[in-house]
Amino acid sequence: MIPTEKELIEFIKKRDNLVNFSLIAKFYEIKNTTVSDIVADLEKKRILKVRKLGGSKIVMVK
Repeated sequence: MIPTEKELIEFIKKRDNLVNFSLIAKFYEIKNTTVSDIVADLEKKRILKVRKLGGSKIVMVK
């Protein structure tokens, strides 16, 4: 199930902005590439931002 923008934002907020692409993919049972596409759209809208931390990309709500 692909999450809506609202669902994804709520998911990230509930986890204190400490969510990586893999966690989102596992929770919604989708591929990391799908997560990347969704997050990229929300980054363009300036709703989310992505920070690299080691080998992971951490997704945060602005």
